[in-house]
Amino acid sequence: MPVPETTSRRSRGRDAHLAQLASRTRDLRLRGERLLRVPADVNALHVLALDVTHLAIQAEAIGDASAITLGAFAEAVRSLLAADAQARDEASSLAVERLAEIGGVAGLDAAEEAPATGDRQLFGYGAAEENGFPLLVRPPPQYWRHASNAPATAAVRAPEPVVMAPEPGKPAAAALPPSPLPSPSPPPAAEPRQPPTPPPMPVIEPDAAADALDALPPPAADTDGTRSACHLGDGGATATEIDLGLRAAGYDLQTIRSLDSLKDALTRQPPHLVVLGSEHLGAIEEIGTLVQAARARVGRRVVLVAMSAQADLAARLRAMRAGCDAFLVEPVSAETVLGRIRELDDAATREPYRIMIVEDDRSQALFAESILRKSGMQTLTIGEASQVLEKIDGFRPDLVLMDLHMPVCDGMELTAMIREREAFLSTPIVFLSGESDTEKHFEALDAGGDDFLSKPIAPKHLIAAVTSRVRRARQLEKRRVVPVEREAPGGVHDIVALTRRLTGMLSLEDAKTRSGGLLFLEIEDAQRLHGRLDHKAFEALLGKLTIVLAASLGPGDMLARCGDSGYLLLNPDRNAAALETLAISIRTQVGQEAFDDGGNLVRLGLVVGVCPFTVGAGDAKAMIDAAERAMLEARAHEKHGVCLARPADARPAGQDLLDAMRAALETSAFRVVFQPIVSLQGEVDEQFQALLRLPLADGRVSAASELIPAAEQSGLIVDVDRWMLDRCLAIIGERYRDGRVLRIFVSQSVSSARDPDRVEWLRKALEIHQVPPGHVSIELRAADIPQALSDVVEFALGVKRLGVGLTLAGVEAGAQASDMLRMLPVDFLKLSVRYAQALDDTLREELRELVRVAHADGRRVIAPRVEEARVAASLWSTGVDLIQGNFVQEAGRDMSYDFNASAL
Repeated sequence: MPVPETTSRRSRGRDAHLAQLASRTRDLRLRGERLLRVPADVNALHVLALDVTHLAIQAEAIGDASAITLGAFAEAVRSLLAADAQARDEASSLAVERLAEIGGVAGLDAAEEAPATGDRQLFGYGAAEENGFPLLVRPPPQYWRHASNAPATAAVRAPEPVVMAPEPGKPAAAALPPSPLPSPSPPPAAEPRQPPTPPPMPVIEPDAAADALDALPPPAADTDGTRSACHLGDGGATATEIDLGLRAAGYDLQTIRSLDSLKDALTRQPPHLVVLGSEHLGAIEEIGTLVQAARARVGRRVVLVAMSAQADLAARLRAMRAGCDAFLVEPVSAETVLGRIRELDDAATREPYRIMIVEDDRSQALFAESILRKSGMQTLTIGEASQVLEKIDGFRPDLVLMDLHMPVCDGMELTAMIREREAFLSTPIVFLSGESDTEKHFEALDAGGDDFLSKPIAPKHLIAAVTSRVRRARQLEKRRVVPVEREAPGGVHDIVALTRRLTGMLSLEDAKTRSGGLLFLEIEDAQRLHGRLDHKAFEALLGKLTIVLAASLGPGDMLARCGDSGYLLLNPDRNAAALETLAISIRTQVGQEAFDDGGNLVRLGLVVGVCPFTVGAGDAKAMIDAAERAMLEARAHEKHGVCLARPADARPAGQDLLDAMRAALETSAFRVVFQPIVSLQGEVDEQFQALLRLPLADGRVSAASELIPAAEQSGLIVDVDRWMLDRCLAIIGERYRDGRVLRIFVSQSVSSARDPDRVEWLRKALEIHQVPPGHVSIELRAADIPQALSDVVEFALGVKRLGVGLTLAGVEAGAQASDMLRMLPVDFLKLSVRYAQALDDTLREELRELVRVAHADGRRVIAPRVEEARVAASLWSTGVDLIQGNFVQEAGRDMSYDFNASAL
């Protein structure tokens, strides 16, 4: 039997709230004293008024009398902000009087108060610069009117106070002003602005910088329908996927590299969306204040999404109080972040909430209807219960506001009948009645109601109860009925899936020499079509174009939408010349088609940019950017609609990359990602391939395919190899001490094998990290060995004496491979990538013989770069032991693969 909560427990909870209230009130009073005694930035007073208002609301919620004095002070501060030059003296005196009244609040001890002129740090933007926060240089919207000689007719209308409905047995709270500060009407265009006159006393003194900035024109309105976004992240793979997803969703992504750049963007031309990475969460209050000021200034929504490595309550509270629309805890995938942004976009553009009001009392129905309509909701009022079931199908309400007592059929019976219909099984039903019997309340909820509201009800309470219920119901309905479709019929994929596959292809060491590449296709005259067709007709036209493009795809191709009128096509097996031929073929085919745009037949032209893997882009974002630049160049007449990207288009200057690598060696800024190597024979050993990465200053993440050749040419390869091997040994040691047994394959160069000190260094590293030797396998490329065969043999024998594994990578059947296998004590053979493609009979027999020879000597065979199920099945039939590639799992920074679940 549950034990009822005792009065003492409830009182202790209220005492804690009162103690916190007293502490926060003291801080606000200190801020007020300082701001009213010295010249202050007007923004600081504006923020102070907001904070005092919120505190007054909380005081009212727990029934504390301080709500009255706090509300009076907030109203006085707002009156001071709205006062013109002549009335400022009186308004300032009133604000000081109201501030003094706060001193009588229970829990405040004058002896504990710090002097207003001390070094105590103040929250907000209006404080002096020595508190560590920068001043917000732009005042509230058109604040210049309060310091000018503008006509009285242009003054701000006094906001109507919001009256809180008192709870039974409690005194009414003081009238509290609304939170947002209304903006005055702009001056007529023909009337020149009057220069501000100095105020009679130094309560508020806009400085010259504020005046100059205030004279700037307001931000331009978004007339072209485009949406802008700022993403300040860590430049990693997930951040890159988020950037690509935002571009694909139609956002104009602004390049943001630092907090200062983000602050500058928010104070000049605020974006529609701000995404803040976890490494910048320490500035969430500062960014949140700027976002809230931007919302008030531009008069539209500015969405703030924050990510955090911490999931505790304190981090969530900081984000909520800063005005975040979404708070996501890392590790989080790009797909999750983009899905949350889509939900926020849908919420902003959704149709009005549909509320059905079932009430036989006409006056009560009109009361609820007027409140909900003023809040932007669509309502349908029904006075007779018999009409509800007839009209509910046509109206399809998001929520039913139900009266309890009605003639013929009461609210509980009507609710039960509504619940019998499957379409309205989860539709929220909220009872609104003056019934005071709690047993009736329980009966109503048991009949299928979701909430019970008692009359009389405050308008804000009614709006909040309805809004929260409908918002959750719509989100749940969307996730239940319309799951996110990751892959469409006909081979058309989501851009995130395409980017992941592209990232996997670029992650391997031989990515720069492999066949394949990326095509960026865009409609040649998309802007004219946008102007002539509405959004629905334009999307229908693109749907027909998508069908034509999908019909030209090969078995390994991937196609994805990119932006409003573009496509990305990823091909894994064509060389540069073949890719250019494919682009010309697709362009010709589309040009010959006649598309129906809703009554007229039109022909579409395409421009195509081609970026082969041989360009050496480094990462997915850089490769897409290179293909896009080639597409823009293809618009030139002499390019005939198709252009091939040049290597200079895609990679940074060689010296810049070398400088970044040298700095990474000094600061250990390289990254290691891991890809699982899975058995085809039912074994469950945990094995991973280690892959090198380096974040660059321009936001790209350079892969091993770009880093290793540059390191070899510059003489840094030995140091890079040593860093990579040492880092992997440290990870193995950490996992081993945690009770996890795994093996990591680490690629090393022939230059490191030639280093006479490398074997001794490896012995000491194994001792330092306490790693069992068999848990690491050093991988050498077969193509590099003939030029240094004797040195490699000596290195291999030394490694085997330590007990460390050895892998020969890039092996192809032939006499040369057979000779190396006879001379080198290797444990694993990693096949050439040509065996990871579709196998014909000749290639299959060649591979089967190579596997037989390896097995005869007790060696195991690994097939890398496996990306399709049919290839994995073919490799299994030839006797291959292990596979690695995106078919298994994409490379990532963690080692979360479930080897037990994958055992075949």
